Amino acid sequence: MTIHSMKTIAAATLLAVAGSAAFADSNYIKVGEAQNTNSGVTLELVRAEANGMIYAYDIKTGTDGKVLGSAPVKAGTNTHVRVNFDTPAMSDVLTVLYVGDTTNPAASARVQENN
Repeated sequence: MTIHSMKTIAAATLLAVAGSAAFADSNYIKVGEAQNTNSGVTLELVRAEANGMIYAYDIKTGTDGKVLGSAPVKAGTNTHVRVNFDTPAMSDVLTVLYVGDTTNPAASARVQENN
């Protein structure tokens, strides 16, 4: 499992804050309904301009770069992308799409825990 830097997490958080503006780009993540984030998350739609990876971070502890799980995506539209976790999330989850490399996030989205 790869540990990503605080810089990457900060960039991903900024992308998440952008909200619906992500849909204007060729890379985006649509989360869907609130979910139980104990064992993983399912993303309704992921659009990637090239083959890539989705990484999931626990928002509560995400600043240390701890990855909960990951899943590959293909170029184009991917539906119902499941990211299984190696470690349960402590709170909401930040999902980040990387295309080409894992240094610059292409898109991100917050997955809400369904308490």
